[in-house]
Amino acid sequence: MSDTLPILIVDDQPKLLRLIIELMSRLGFPDVEGVSDGPEALKRMRERRYALVISDLAMEPMDGLQLLREIRADDNLMNTPFILTETSFDFEDINHAHVAGADAFILKPLDINLLKTKLKQVLNRKPRRREAPLPSESTLSQEFPLLGKF
Repeated sequence: MSDTLPILIVDDQPKLLRLIIELMSRLGFPDVEGVSDGPEALKRMRERRYALVISDLAMEPMDGLQLLREIRADDNLMNTPFILTETSFDFEDINHAHVAGADAFILKPLDINLLKTKLKQVLNRKPRRREAPLPSESTLSQEFPLLGKF
């Protein structure tokens, strides 16, 4: 696996950060980096390509959801798979994260078997594509003049 891209872990709790890095190592991912906040994660991602980001939801100064939105808005980063972790998720958290483009959610404390399953699912997904904007009504009427006749 030495030719695979690295994985980036983002968590503001040092013990949990080390634990997730250790779990990833046990699962056969030798190149795992850890950072303690969203701005540092974005900086690293703009310097190096990553196979996956696993991020805590509740962090300062940028939470995991804000980090996810920044990644999805960047054409160079938007296809990076993203897993959110937290001690509890409510419906609103899941809905916001889903809309923002999260690939998976895992509750803490992390279970290695669940982590392994989620990793397989997320890393085997096809890359997302940027949706083309819908044409305006005036563009449609110019290109298809008969549409207005019905």
